[in-house]
Amino acid sequence: MSSPRIHPHRIQPNRRSRLALMGFTLMLIAALLVGCVGGSQPGPTALPLRPTATADFSTDELQQGLDDIVAAGVPGAVIEVRVGDRVWSSGAGVASLRSELPARPEQTFRVASLTKPILAAMVLQLVDEGKVSLDDPFNDYFPQLFADAPEPVTIRHLLQHTSGLDDYIARLGLENPERIPEILATPHKPEDLLKLATKQGWRSTPGTEYYYSNANYIALSMLVEKLDDQPLAESLRTRITEPLGLNSTRIPEGTELSDDHLNGYFTEQGFSIEVTRQDASLWSGAGGVESNVSDINTFMRALMSGAVVPPELLAEMTELSGDGYGLGLQGRADSCPDRAPVYLPLEISDAGGEQSPQPTSMPQGESTPTAAAAQLGGANTPAATEGEEVQIGEAGVVYGHLGSGLGYRALTLTSPDGARQVTIAWNGSPANYGDDPRVDIVYELADKALSVDC
Repeated sequence: MSSPRIHPHRIQPNRRSRLALMGFTLMLIAALLVGCVGGSQPGPTALPLRPTATADFSTDELQQGLDDIVAAGVPGAVIEVRVGDRVWSSGAGVASLRSELPARPEQTFRVASLTKPILAAMVLQLVDEGKVSLDDPFNDYFPQLFADAPEPVTIRHLLQHTSGLDDYIARLGLENPERIPEILATPHKPEDLLKLATKQGWRSTPGTEYYYSNANYIALSMLVEKLDDQPLAESLRTRITEPLGLNSTRIPEGTELSDDHLNGYFTEQGFSIEVTRQDASLWSGAGGVESNVSDINTFMRALMSGAVVPPELLAEMTELSGDGYGLGLQGRADSCPDRAPVYLPLEISDAGGEQSPQPTSMPQGESTPTAAAAQLGGANTPAATEGEEVQIGEAGVVYGHLGSGLGYRALTLTSPDGARQVTIAWNGSPANYGDDPRVDIVYELADKALSVDC
């Protein structure tokens, strides 16, 4: 189902030009912050991608929330909170039950489904480059994989979990606790994971029903690899981590994490099993990324500032269905009330390239000439003009994702203006994610973190 507010092919600047402009934009932002550039004032996210000042707000309640996560039955938990140019991070508990060394926020972990916003952004970069359309059938690229689907599965369906694909996790044999380490350490081909997902048929006709399935993002991982003609780990490096300076973010090779990491623990049928070693091929772009809380917050801030995908496609990402899911992003009510809508202007250079935009907040109820309001689409869509704006998300909503992996869970949320972020991770998961007593504590902690300046 297409968004009525924007059209994904309005502007397709070259991605290489965009990355070059990104570097220019970061220098421009720094100049604005020290008052070296005249003209209009920067928007609310005209901030360094990484904060420059330590927290000057009270953190007692935040630390207590982190301690409560550990008290609810996991070895350790870590957090980073960003409010404008200020930052606070902390850890609680231990990184490993073997060593009893403390969990620290700079340590890496398997981010699980926090991978999905990253992969979705990579797909949208390909859309921006004109290499694929959101409404292209997946079978155009892999004719045999979904040949038995009741209707064509599009790239949009995969991104928003409306493809009708079942998940493959339940068919891996993880119900036997003794086999879990072996299964997790075994390499898997993406085609085989998709065959597991379709083994019992399709859950629904593509485009008709939301069902969260990791198989959707396995298929998208294959698409990125095909269109980039390189492994997904390399695309992650060239498209995301190097441009944004995410030095702790990667898709591991094989089963090993970086040297300084949180160990993961999985609880099943009374067993507590260490599951740190997992072959990344089991999760790929559905959950295979290793990172830390700081890098995740940096990615989310860059995403919302328009530095990763162009504004029109960022608006697509934040267009939530009735089930609360966009294109790789989930939404949640903002704990900071009365926030104004956020718009990204499309500034067109004389050379025809799009310059990196600065977000602005508009008063509630005030209209602005936007691509969103024009309900653009089709071949007759006019070119974007200087000063045209696109609304990013909705006022009163924050965006991010909950990560639910084997042995690792995490949550990241950001305000639509990119000024506020929180990422929390803990290194333990139950067999049934719905029975995890930490989740409610984590959401309450995230709400407190995002309302620091309210």
